[in-house]
Order: sequence, then structure tokens, then C-alpha cells
Amino acid sequence: MDYKTHMLLWENAYVKIKKMEYVSNSVKASKRIMPHSAFLIIVKGEMELCIGQIPYHITRFSIFHIGKSEQLQYKAASTVSYYMIYYQGDVMYVDALLQHLYIKCRPFHTTFSCIPNNPVAIESLVQNMYSKWQEDSSPNHLFAKGSFYELVAQIFQELATGKAIVHEVDLAESAKIYIEKNINQQITVQKLADFLNISTRHLLRIFKERYGEGPQNYLQQYRLMLAQKYLQGTSLSIKEISLAIGYEDEYYFSRMFKKQLHITPSEYRLKYPVNMSDKSINNENHFQYNDNQLMQAKLFENGSNTFMLKKLATPFLFSLILLLAACGADATEKSEDTAKEEATTRVITDDAGREVEIPIKPERVVTDWYLGQMLALDVVPVGAVVANLDYAAFLKQYYKEGEITNIGTDGSASLEKILELKPDLIITWNAEDVEKFEKIAPTIVFSESAHQSAVDEVKAMGEYLGRQAEAEKFAQDFEKRIAAAREKIYAAIPEDATFTIFDVFEKNATVVANNSVSGGRALYQVLGMKPQEKVQELFDTKESNNGRYDISYEVVGDYVGDYVFVINFFNPEENFPATWTNLDVVKNNETLNLAPEYYFASDPLSALHQAEEMAETIVQAAKSAQ
Repeated sequence: MDYKTHMLLWENAYVKIKKMEYVSNSVKASKRIMPHSAFLIIVKGEMELCIGQIPYHITRFSIFHIGKSEQLQYKAASTVSYYMIYYQGDVMYVDALLQHLYIKCRPFHTTFSCIPNNPVAIESLVQNMYSKWQEDSSPNHLFAKGSFYELVAQIFQELATGKAIVHEVDLAESAKIYIEKNINQQITVQKLADFLNISTRHLLRIFKERYGEGPQNYLQQYRLMLAQKYLQGTSLSIKEISLAIGYEDEYYFSRMFKKQLHITPSEYRLKYPVNMSDKSINNENHFQYNDNQLMQAKLFENGSNTFMLKKLATPFLFSLILLLAACGADATEKSEDTAKEEATTRVITDDAGREVEIPIKPERVVTDWYLGQMLALDVVPVGAVVANLDYAAFLKQYYKEGEITNIGTDGSASLEKILELKPDLIITWNAEDVEKFEKIAPTIVFSESAHQSAVDEVKAMGEYLGRQAEAEKFAQDFEKRIAAAREKIYAAIPEDATFTIFDVFEKNATVVANNSVSGGRALYQVLGMKPQEKVQELFDTKESNNGRYDISYEVVGDYVGDYVFVINFFNPEENFPATWTNLDVVKNNETLNLAPEYYFASDPLSALHQAEEMAETIVQAAKSAQ
């Protein structure tokens, strides 16, 4: 993280404190989508903390900065006390460079953390700030605002001088999350250790210290718990359940199940039947249906569950048809006007957990960030933020000039311009502005961190926009094209070849992370290329700064892979130190340069084009080396 750049941006920042909380001696768990950016100052206690998908284990005084719309959850292991300072920030641009730095760093959305060198001074400052904030008057709120700037300055000063310790990712919790998310895969201790880039001995030690058992035992118990849940709550066959929880052999699964519970899966299902619902499907038929059976009935009614239709016996089909006909009798008596009105809208739950009534298939959509996800569905919004258009050049082929109206600049959107466009749906990243947007049109909060992959993002957007077929078409095309790109790469290079992407500045270099901007998502996540060893270590153990890791030019050579991509947006004069220019890959003109305007965006559509272009570049580089 480039602390000096962040301090420059904060120096030109306008901040409004929205809320302050103090929680004392709490033992509860909490889960929330952050409505604003915030500083979390944990002054006492032990907790498991997760920001987005990144887990941390807190045992002492700690500070976290959390971006708005991030998901925050924690579980206290003992009584904890903490302050939460919610704020809204914006940077007052004085020149183009500052604007570019703001777009690059996004200081109010960056997640970072530290264990301060002087916690007593910081706690005293925050304590006084909270006391003033509680006294609801303008002078005291102004005092609190001044203390807030002092707090930020103190944190960055300690980080910049190396006095503060940066929190490391909780590897034990990461291993647990990996097990739970990949339960249907074959998971070994070695595979888990390789994923975390640590030794198996280290993994076994930290996992047992945290959870009192080894990862393999946890895996078995978790599979057993899921098996019981599936046996009670679904009509899946024993074979289907065994595959779902990672057993390729259903007989081996049955033996393991009986060994643990002294009963076979089939006997368990008969002994512990599903709890039946207390509600009958209608007033005349009192046969009790559980939630799963009722869901299947509804799917049958609208024709969605063709798989189940093939499995149902004819007599039951006939009975079910009669039953559903009875259920729908009232509906057929409704007037045409009412039916038409009901068909125009639906209620969805957005990525912030809000229930929103939206058009079934919106036609005039406005977005302040998610242009690529929408264009992937052949949906051209009537309005979007100009920054998305200026720094996402691959997307320009998907719409005509003048087809999208600019509604503002990065970080803000003009309500007046949005109102003029008469949208029927607004899609935003900013939960903070929802209340204002909703006065114009139904508003959805969309969050990239809520979805695991580029394809998942497009499918989620397809659900919201009523373009499920378009999303499925994109997914199939995406997977086909990426498979072809990977095949092309591996036909030209060794499978163990390593890669690095540098985003370079005059004073320092950055290593691009594997999940975000500057081609990182395209190269590592989409194409699945192998990071250089030291780069992988950064991915596993450090927090990135908006998708990048700051490194000194003194050690840049330690991160050079077999293939090196370079993005140079902020140092066009190429004023590099000798430690850069003397690298063999630089001296021999073997770096692979990426055009910044094509690699700022990391949306699925941009990532697809980036991946294909990078694949072609790798192949050409391999041919040149021969």
C-alpha cells in the first residue's frame, strides 16, 4: 500500500462523520454490509473478524479501515470493546494527477489494518472524540471532525514509518473457509497447504491450535453434518449426496457414515424424516407438505423442474396436477388488469440484503459503476459514470457513441441528470446513496465481493435485469473462449512458467494482485496462470492496496517471473532507478507492456478481452524467445 499517496489524497479530502458507535464488553456476533466507509478500532478482547472474504484473528488492540458496501462479520471469542467511526469522504481535485490517483487508489474504499505502536495515545484520542460526538452540538462535532483527521494522520504516520504492524491474514480460518467452500472436491492436507503456500506441518499446527483438531478431522465432521442435513432436507439419492460432499464412491460414503453414526444413510433418512410443514396447500386438502416438497410443487407448476418431472411416477403426477389446479383456481378468477399489473414487477433481494420491488425486465437502466456486467448481457444503460467509459476501452465496441449519457464523475452521480433520463431501475455500488436514488427509481445495490467469479457476476446481474438467457449465453461463450486461450498458452510455454504484473511509478513499483485491476483478475483468476513464488507469497500473506502491493525498487528483482507484464501510466517519462533498468528482463526488452486504458477495468467483459489479449502476447513472447 502506497501510504504517501494515500496521505496526499487524505490531505485533499473532505470528510463528513456520519455516525460513531462504542460497544463495550460485548460477546455477540455481528454481520452487516457497511453503509459507509469506517474505521474500526478494537480496544479489547479476542474475535474472529472477516472483511469481504478475508479472515483475521484479533487478539489485541487493532485498527481496521473498511470500505463502504464491504461485508463485515465478526464473532467474539471473549468480551470485546470497540469503536466504529462511520464517515463519508470525497477528494477535492486540484489537478488531473490527483484525480488519477484517486481513481487508482480509491482511498475511502480500501481495506487496510494495523496494530499501532502507541495504542494508548490512539485510544485516548478516540475516547475524547466519541465523548465530544455524543454532545450533540456543532462545536463539539467540529472538534470530533478535527480529531478524526488527527487519527487518520497518526495511523498513516505509523504505517509509513514502519512502527505499526500490518495485520496478517488468518491462515487457520482461511483453511477452514477453503474446506467449506470446496467440500465437493477431493481435499488433502497437502493441497490445502499448497493453497495457503505454507508447509503441511505449519498448517496442522495452526489449525489444531485454533480449532482443537486437524483439518482432515474437521473435513470429515463437516461432511457428516452436511450429509445429515441433505438426508433430512432433500430427496437427493445417496449417490447424489455422496458426490455433493466430496465422495466419489457412494459405498465408501455409506461405510464412513455408518462408522461415525452407527447407522446407514438410508436408515438415518427413515429414522429422522423431514419435519412437515404445519400448513396444508389449500383448505380442502390437509396432506402436509414440507418446505422442500412445496418448492418442488411450485417449480412443477411453472414448468421449471423438468428433472423432477422425469422422476415422478404417473399416479403422483396426476394427483399433483389436480392439487395445483385447485391451488390456482383463485388466481384464474382474477381480472386481466390485475394479472397484467402483477406481471410487471417482482421483488428481489439485492447484494446489500435489501428487498426491492423492480420491473421484471427493466429497459431504462442507470448505473454508476457496473457497465461491463450490463454490456455482457447486451443491455446498454441509458446513463453511466464517465470514469467507466474513459478507463474501460474494451467496452467501447459494445455501444454506440452518444448512446450512454454521462451522469457524473467517479465517486459521484448527478441526481438531476439521472432524473432527466427517467430510468426504471438504478444499479449502484454505493449503499450510502440509495435513499436519494430511490426517490427517482427502484435501486439495487450490487457488490462484486458478493460473487465468486466473473461469470457469477454476470449471472447475478442477469437475474436482476431479467436477462437470464443472455447471462447463460455469455457464460458459455466466456468459458469456451477462455478454454481456447489457456490451450493456446500451454501449447507455447511450460506448465510451471511463472508470471508477474508490475504497475510502475517513479518512486516505487507495485505488484498487481490476483483479484482486481491492471490485468490481475484476467491473468491469475480467469486464465489461471501461476504467480512467481514471491508474488504468490504476497497474495497469501498480505493485504493488497486496491489490487496492488507496494514494493521498493530495491527489491523489485525478487518478484520477476518467467514472464513480466508492465503497466506504466504514472511514469510516462520513464524515470526509473538502476535497480529497475538493470533487470535482465528490462535490459533485454523482454517485458510485455499493457496499455493502461485497456487494463484499468476488471469487469467480466473487460477481463475476457484482457485474458485473450494477454494469451496472444504470451504466445508471441514464447515464439520470440525460441
